[in-house]
Amino acid sequence: MHSMSHLGAQGYEYAYIMRFGLISYGALVVVAAILKVTKRFRTGWPHGFIGIYGFAILLTGFFSTAPFRPGIPFSIREANLHSNIGSLAGFALSTAMLAFTVMAQTPRGRIIHLVALVLILLMPEIFFKFSDAAGVLQRLLWLVMLAWFAILEIPSLQADFRQPPTLPSA
Repeated sequence: MHSMSHLGAQGYEYAYIMRFGLISYGALVVVAAILKVTKRFRTGWPHGFIGIYGFAILLTGFFSTAPFRPGIPFSIREANLHSNIGSLAGFALSTAMLAFTVMAQTPRGRIIHLVALVLILLMPEIFFKFSDAAGVLQRLLWLVMLAWFAILEIPSLQADFRQPPTLPSA
């Protein structure tokens, strides 16, 4: 099964759809991260790493991976650039998760961020061992990442781990 990057590969006739998606998603993440950092720099600085992640994802929309079909001419330089930028995205996201783990105010918050970090770090290793299932595993990686983003950004999900519980007043 092909990876998500292959959906935007060089020489693929429908690649523009995935490229547009990567550029749009990356731009949205960058804007959101900038707003978070500028709103509360003292506690929002880990969102800067999410901004770097978003910018790297945006760039992967401009630089495509090698084709998944044999015999199609392609730029090795562009494919390598796509891979390196993807690695930067993974590093930035992992760093953000680590920063949020350290900054978490409750044990539950630390656990959520730490579990997401461990899953994000283990998935690429599993890709190499089970390369035939790389596409499925990559989609699971995105699912973990999007679930973490949802917990981080959706107010109704934050209430349980951002603030320590308070006792009801009598």
